Amino acid sequence: MIRGMPTLVASSRPVLLCAVLGLALVACSPVPELLRRGDQLAAENKPEEAMQAWVEADGHEKETCEALLRAGNLNLKLNRPDAAVAAFEQAVAKVPTSALAYLGLAKAYLAKNIPATAIQALDRAIALDNKRAEPFFIKGQIARAEGRLDEAVQFYDQAIRREPRHAEAHLRRGDVYFSRNDLKEAMQAYSLALASDPENVEALVQVGRTYLAAGEHSRAAAALERAVQKNRRNAWAQYYLGEALMLLKKPDRAIQALQNALQVDRKLGMAYIRLGQIYEASLLPDRAYDSYQRGVAMDPNLLEGYLNLARMQFERKQEAEAGRSLEKALKVNPDCLPCRVLLGRMYLQRKKYKQAVEVLEKVVQTNYQDNEAHFYLGQSYLFLGMVAKATAEYNALALSNDTARAQALLELINRHSR
Repeated sequence: MIRGMPTLVASSRPVLLCAVLGLALVACSPVPELLRRGDQLAAENKPEEAMQAWVEADGHEKETCEALLRAGNLNLKLNRPDAAVAAFEQAVAKVPTSALAYLGLAKAYLAKNIPATAIQALDRAIALDNKRAEPFFIKGQIARAEGRLDEAVQFYDQAIRREPRHAEAHLRRGDVYFSRNDLKEAMQAYSLALASDPENVEALVQVGRTYLAAGEHSRAAAALERAVQKNRRNAWAQYYLGEALMLLKKPDRAIQALQNALQVDRKLGMAYIRLGQIYEASLLPDRAYDSYQRGVAMDPNLLEGYLNLARMQFERKQEAEAGRSLEKALKVNPDCLPCRVLLGRMYLQRKKYKQAVEVLEKVVQTNYQDNEAHFYLGQSYLFLGMVAKATAEYNALALSNDTARAQALLELINRHSR
């Protein structure tokens, strides 16, 4: 009996008989037909009927556990991990040498968020059959989820050695390198995933993302166009295509792609942020403001959305609103340097020059190339009567060839010295 499912009694009808050479009758096993029937019922989205067929098949199986494996896998698909564990445990008890039973058990424990027990089952599956790629791939997924990225790559490599065209292993290996900003290795891994599975839309999207990160916007757009052609309902393909087109200065097409992404996933907050940036660049501030608000409403962790809102609110002299938006941005990322620069500007506007200096000095200490911070820091020094320090900020701007800001700060210094 398969635990976790309705209790059923094995069929009591006579075992089918068949003639052999017309001379004798021997018992014919009903198991293959019952397994096929269960498979067909499962394909027809009739899980309970499928389970009944497999329960009956399990009653006839003596040295194999195919019915139990099918039941466990269907329970996993139906998001019933406890029933899946029960089925796979019965399979292990029935056939202790079944690597597939241990592999299924590992998946079930992962579904129950018990990775340590899952790893034990995977190790047993590997001990029984070390030629199978999937146990190594799953161990890589666990290691990656736990932040052990070097181990994750090693497990993905072992999976690929056993199955060179394991597209998912190539993809996830690429994700590790992408997270480390190792774009060369990431691109190689994503390209191998695509070579293993040319119809894999996610691989195309990741290739496009990598080109975007490398600043190769035309190549990114080409890869993402291919992804969209293969699946127009892939929200991320549409989103990144919109981002690539935005960077290529093709706003109309970018807006269309981003709107397509939102038609698929209305909660894709970053699409609203990118639309807002396009509207701002197109001198449509009200539409931009509305898009930023929609973005943070959909995703309260969107730093760019809060920062853009705070900047627009500051420019509109909505200081209270700007302060609240900036506070939310800093809550998402306390180390956000553009947020700190805007905070310094707000202190400067309120004539709180000491607070402005304190904030902006930390920004230039962290990133000396931040010319905006130098510009406002120079003004803050000047209003505190620290002309020499203000002049040093002018020199920093001049040396970085930021002519406009350098000239503006120099004029303020000269005016103050008269």
